[in-house]
Order: sequence, then C-alpha cells, then structure tokens
Amino acid sequence: MDYKYIVQLLERYWECQTTLEEEAILRKFFAQSDIPASLLPYASLFQAEEDMAKEHLSNDFEERLMKRLAEEHLQNQQAEIVPLTWTQRLRPLWRAVASVAIVLTIGMAVQQGFERGDDEATDDVKATTAQSEVTLPGDSIEVISEGEVLEAVLTPASSDSLAAVTTTK
Repeated sequence: MDYKYIVQLLERYWECQTTLEEEAILRKFFAQSDIPASLLPYASLFQAEEDMAKEHLSNDFEERLMKRLAEEHLQNQQAEIVPLTWTQRLRPLWRAVASVAIVLTIGMAVQQGFERGDDEATDDVKATTAQSEVTLPGDSIEVISEGEVLEAVLTPASSDSLAAVTTTK
C-alpha cells in the first residue's frame, strides 16, 4: 500500500498547515492497527491526543471547586495572625545601616591611602625646601634643618617685631 499521502500530511502537520479534515484523516489512520513500521513512532502522539479528547470534567466539578476554595478562604481568615516583633520590623533598617557603614569604611580606607601618598610627596618637598632659603617680598624666611625638627624663622622687613615658628615632623 502507498502511504505517500499520509507522509505528505504529516509533513504539513508539523508545519501547522493542515486543515481540521486532514488532521481527522491522520487520527483515523493512526487509530487503526495496521500501521507501517516507518510511521509507527507517530502513532503514540495521535493516540495520546485521542485519549485526552475523551477526558471530560464531571458535571459537579465547578461546585466542588468553589466549595473547596470557600473552605480554604475561611481557614485563612481564621488563622491566627502573629504580630511582628520590633527586631523583625527593624531588621531591614539594620541591614541598610550595616551596608552604609561598610561602604563608608571602605571609602575612608581608600581616602587615607591616597592621603598617605600625598603626605609622602609633601615630605619630599619639605626636605628639599628645608635645605634652601626662600625670600618673599617685604619679608624674609630662613629655614634651618636640624634632624627631626624643622625651624622656620620669620624676619619681617621692619625690625619692630620678630616671630619664630617651630614645627616638628
């Protein structure tokens, strides 16, 4: 027997191009007992479709469903509502505070790292200026270096007053 028409219908079926009548032909073909071995794997698909079409809900299904939903609704309403404790209510706030504290701590650590790098550069500049003399118009500043102590002596243009500033590293 030639099954080319059935094979063509199957190809059209997989491409979703069959009509309802053609699908009925395929169901009827696969419902029979004499199916060639090359088409046998498709038989279970069409048999399952036919079995599912036979299944129906009982007449009282909707009533039973509504009754069960009403019972569950009553049980949920009667369930005791447990109030939250203060610790449970504040838990999200504490989590947010902890997150902010972590971010601030990391930010401060990074900032101190940058400042330490700036301090080292500033110390190098101080060391080079400590060995030279800086003159400003009207005032003269003499910087003298002695070990750990830097001493800056300010000599004003007028000799009315004399100020000295001592700084340490």
